[in-house]
Amino acid sequence: MNILKEYIQENLIITNKEAEDLGYSRHNLSELTKSGQLERLRPGLYQLKGKVIDDFVLISSNSNRITFSHQTALYLHDLSDRTPNVFHISVPQGYNASHIKKRYEDLQVHYVKKVLYDIGMTEIKSPQGNFIPVYDMDRTICDIIIDSEKIDKQIFTEAIKIYFKSPNKNLRRLIKYSRLFKIEDEIRKYMEVLS
Repeated sequence: MNILKEYIQENLIITNKEAEDLGYSRHNLSELTKSGQLERLRPGLYQLKGKVIDDFVLISSNSNRITFSHQTALYLHDLSDRTPNVFHISVPQGYNASHIKKRYEDLQVHYVKKVLYDIGMTEIKSPQGNFIPVYDMDRTICDIIIDSEKIDKQIFTEAIKIYFKSPNKNLRRLIKYSRLFKIEDEIRKYMEVLS
């Protein structure tokens, strides 16, 4: 059981599949839960008893087709200091997200064309230190410009200003993305004013 416990201490959570890959059965996980060493977060997902639950991990562990985006990505990239009260995720068009929506009321699902879904996908550490899928900051800027009508003006303006001052911005990548999303003219306007 030491390998299993070490894995969970390092990764904070474990799925049935990950336990099986390490040579442990669902029964082993069940026994550890009964003995009070593990806590079942939902079917097939466990963490060490008494640990702080990382909502980002819980949401993204539902599927490998979930990526944090929009206002949530702004927050994760320090482009906004406002903690989002709603988790924004993007999924490919045609993906059935109803099982996730049932589990989390505070979730905004954005459906993305399949050909555009993987653009700018990366990983970042959640506030609790776990790696989670998120769009990079350049893709996030494209997303909020596309959805600017639906975003609080103050959050939008602040994010754009912070992005253009950031040493981590990649203007070449931003232009490349803007062409794919057909918003190059808008992006260039912001670049002229803020760069």
